[in-house]
Amino acid sequence: MKHLSLERDQYRIVTMRILFCFGVLTSLLLVGCMRSLRPEFVDVASPLHSAQISVIAADEEIVRLRISGPNEPVFLAIVEPEIIANGLYLFPQYISKPTVSEHVDIPVVELDLPAKWRDRIYWVEGESIPRWYQVFKRRVQTIERRRLELPDPDGETLGG
Repeated sequence: MKHLSLERDQYRIVTMRILFCFGVLTSLLLVGCMRSLRPEFVDVASPLHSAQISVIAADEEIVRLRISGPNEPVFLAIVEPEIIANGLYLFPQYISKPTVSEHVDIPVVELDLPAKWRDRIYWVEGESIPRWYQVFKRRVQTIERRRLELPDPDGETLGG
């Protein structure tokens, strides 16, 4: 009987060690997945995937864009603005049906716009983040961006 008790104790010790190791690995995986991503920017000079975008006007309420594709329809559904590193980033969401309008108004009134944000308006051409299971890959959000220039102050305004 003493022999069976000894085997049972060893079995419990091995089981507890396996459960402990599994718990540690699960914790590390969850911490890696929940850790915030650090943005890394890649500047592009010309459109990679999208149409030609230009800013018509911008104030503290609305940024108005002109969209022009190279003789092709534009498949833009909505543009989501976000403040990242003191810049205004415009994230496009595309659809399968072409857009009829060549002007897009993006409301920015609810954003906490930084100082001199008009000098830092970026169109996001693409972004990538590591998958949840890529635990050993750097936790970086790569954003391909294109800087948008504001028109001359003597140019168009939102009212015109």
